[in-house]
Amino acid sequence: MREIITYTLCNKDKNSNRYYQDVSFFTDEVVSKIYNESNNWIYDFRKFILKNNIEKLRSNAEYLLELLMLGVLWRCYVNKAILLKNTPKNILIKLSKLREKENMKKSSDFLRGILETLFLYKNSSYKVDYTLDNVKKLIQWLLATGEFKQEVKRLERWEKFLCNKSEDEIKNFLFVITNLGKWFEVRSEGILGIYTENVNAFHDSTYKKHKWKEDYIYCGRKRVEYHLNMVGADILNRAYREEFLKTKEKRLLLPACIRLDFKNCKAYKTKNGYVCKKCTKFCKVNKYTKLGEKYNFEVYIIPHESSAFVKEKIKKDYTGIIGVACVLNLISGGWKAKELGFIPQCVLLDYCGCKNHWHEKGIVTDINSDRLLYIIGIEK
Repeated sequence: MREIITYTLCNKDKNSNRYYQDVSFFTDEVVSKIYNESNNWIYDFRKFILKNNIEKLRSNAEYLLELLMLGVLWRCYVNKAILLKNTPKNILIKLSKLREKENMKKSSDFLRGILETLFLYKNSSYKVDYTLDNVKKLIQWLLATGEFKQEVKRLERWEKFLCNKSEDEIKNFLFVITNLGKWFEVRSEGILGIYTENVNAFHDSTYKKHKWKEDYIYCGRKRVEYHLNMVGADILNRAYREEFLKTKEKRLLLPACIRLDFKNCKAYKTKNGYVCKKCTKFCKVNKYTKLGEKYNFEVYIIPHESSAFVKEKIKKDYTGIIGVACVLNLISGGWKAKELGFIPQCVLLDYCGCKNHWHEKGIVTDINSDRLLYIIGIEK
């Protein structure tokens, strides 16, 4: 039996087909629930976006996701956010930017691990007031972690939106969305919890080894955040699906952990990622490369999330990408791809296993090939 680290989409089944059915039904429920309880806020926010020419209007479902995200992240982190002082916050934000430079990444991450452990995990036991100031503190804390860059960009728009509201309106807004976050936490555990049963066990055991490391926040993320990303990925897949199917070029981006033998992998580097040379018969990358040849999509191995989207000049909305990632990277990865002009879809890794974060030796991962073909537009 395969070792389970934090989550598995297969649960006790042979494949993850049941998971994709469960998450689809639950996403319908989530969208309906949030829209019924917050549609006035979304309508008002859309007017604010238009009036201030902030962005091209997106689907209601995407704004629903942002509301839910704020409610969930408030419940997870606001008690930590209110204790973060300006000096460590500003240093962490600068280090997060510095790590984007290849020659600064190692030293920046070393310092981030120390500062994250010292300053980002202090927790207030007091009840936190529903105020705009505390929304700002939450957003700054998220930015300081370096793990929520895309989420922060969207939450900052909601912060600006709330600047025009009265104290009572802000209090009511935060009351509504945090209650939605509470509902989601309970309900998602009932529906999706069978796929994330090992998260808490991981936190109680292996996670302790990540203390003082730069992934201390990332690997310690809550079970409800796994569920949020599962539903969020489904929402974004739906939102971008029609555009994706119309794209002229399609790429499948596979993480390095899916290779059968990473030490002897003969893939060669290109500007878009590493390309498989089909050196090993039973390697999953070989399998998906052959599928790509059959169904006309390109396949690239991406060594790390930070290199998933090269700084290339692309024709906007011309290239569709299917990003493959473990659960916690789904929402941010989709938004980053869209920001750069790609049309994204995602397929979840059935389980995590990379050596960088999750397993000392590394576990070869995989995806649901039926789901991949569905995303491409091939009905079996």
